[in-house]
Amino acid sequence: MDLWLYAIIIPLVALVIDLALGEPPNRVHPVVWMGKLIGALDGMVPREEPRRTRKEKALGVLVILMPIIVFVLGFTILLALMRLWLGMLVWAAACAMIFKTLFAIRALETHTAPMVDDLKRDDLDAARKKVSMVVSRDVNKLDRAHVISCAAETVSENLVDSVLSPMLYFGLTGIPGATFLRVTNTGDGMIGYLNEKHRYVGWFTARLDDCAHFLVARLSVPFIMLSLAMLRKDWRNAWRTALRDRRQTSSPNKGWPMAAVAGGLRVRFEKTGYYNMGDGEVSSDPLVIRDTIRVMKLTAVLFFVVFLLPLFTFIGIHVQLYLEDVLLGLLGLR
Repeated sequence: MDLWLYAIIIPLVALVIDLALGEPPNRVHPVVWMGKLIGALDGMVPREEPRRTRKEKALGVLVILMPIIVFVLGFTILLALMRLWLGMLVWAAACAMIFKTLFAIRALETHTAPMVDDLKRDDLDAARKKVSMVVSRDVNKLDRAHVISCAAETVSENLVDSVLSPMLYFGLTGIPGATFLRVTNTGDGMIGYLNEKHRYVGWFTARLDDCAHFLVARLSVPFIMLSLAMLRKDWRNAWRTALRDRRQTSSPNKGWPMAAVAGGLRVRFEKTGYYNMGDGEVSSDPLVIRDTIRVMKLTAVLFFVVFLLPLFTFIGIHVQLYLEDVLLGLLGLR
């Protein structure tokens, strides 16, 4: 089979698996393994008083670099050996299965769509319980409108972190790049917070994650606008709102997709005391969640077709094969 066919089939199979089946069990999910290693390394960092800022910052670099090295090298060597010993078809199947675990479209829907039914039944406690699984804020006192906003914000924000960024990095460098992105993002979700425990240990991980998503966050806006136009939403207001409200989040990236979606759907996203994106009141209509999911999924498919497939065909698959060959050579197998 020609290499360009593999370059098309691998990501297509991964996309079909994601949309049809969702996430694998935690016990075999690479992202869970990444989190366990990051958590173990974080737990080994001494927190001494008086705080040793420089020491914790230095150790924080190792906390994220070691998992990046372990998983990027591990997956690349594993795939190289599969290609060498089992052939291209097995290699392609393994690439598709690994790549699927490095992005998540259906999972965003699975975690938020059930809230629509809860809210239609006026079961606010059930909706709060579900939203608590996807955000770090205290949800116990959120009213109906802010639960809806919280769910829609989560889908909009993670459109970049969990979907578009892994796709772009895969397109450019194959599995090694997508793995780097997913380890970095997992680390940011675990230790990238400005709390007392991770203020210094997580500084490098947070900055690395900001850099990794910087381009994709901005690229997401025209794709969100195109999705909104196809769904007959206000795509022009998406652009205006993104330009106006993008700086309201502490992250230099998250405000772009969140503000664009809020503007396009003509709703307000609000985290009390932190940001207000969009216009009007915070909506109490649970269908806002469903609309946000539709925008997320259509944006993902458009980005997949326009960016991922051409990039992986002409660049990514060649970069991955080159890196695999280099590692095989270092192992004395080529």
